[in-house]
Amino acid sequence: MNISRGASIATIATAIAGGIAADAFSLEIGEAASPAMPRRRIGTLEELKKRGAIDFTYPDKSSPARAVLLRNGEVVAFSLICTHMGCEVAYSRETESFDCPCHGSVFDAARSGAVERGPAPRALPEIQVTSTKDDVLYAVGLSAPIFGASESLRENQTIYGTEGDR
Repeated sequence: MNISRGASIATIATAIAGGIAADAFSLEIGEAASPAMPRRRIGTLEELKKRGAIDFTYPDKSSPARAVLLRNGEVVAFSLICTHMGCEVAYSRETESFDCPCHGSVFDAARSGAVERGPAPRALPEIQVTSTKDDVLYAVGLSAPIFGASESLRENQTIYGTEGDR
């Protein structure tokens, strides 16, 4: 059987296109199979304004978290589990920081939980907060795995949700 050069090129191009489509399809399935982060009610903006902070759990009942209202009016929320050894951090309104009582790490709430002083190796996991039209606050995503919970969340995970949720 004698195949022309044009037919050979067309066959090869079809095979390559089919392989690319199969790879793209498997990537979409992988993305869809990622665990979705839960949507959990935190409280209302009014409650947060009155109290300055609201404690809640996220992404599961064993993960303590806190939403705070910064002096600039921004609402932020973080896991309360230190990224160094898993101790629970405390929030200081005066310095707008989370302080670890175990080893002295300090995290800046106004700068996405960035480490101000170690030994913590990375920022506190930030929790994405969204609100409804009636100012009910919800936790909807997490910026990084929580210390000790890496089996449930992928390393270097990005915040779930869309820009419209923020």
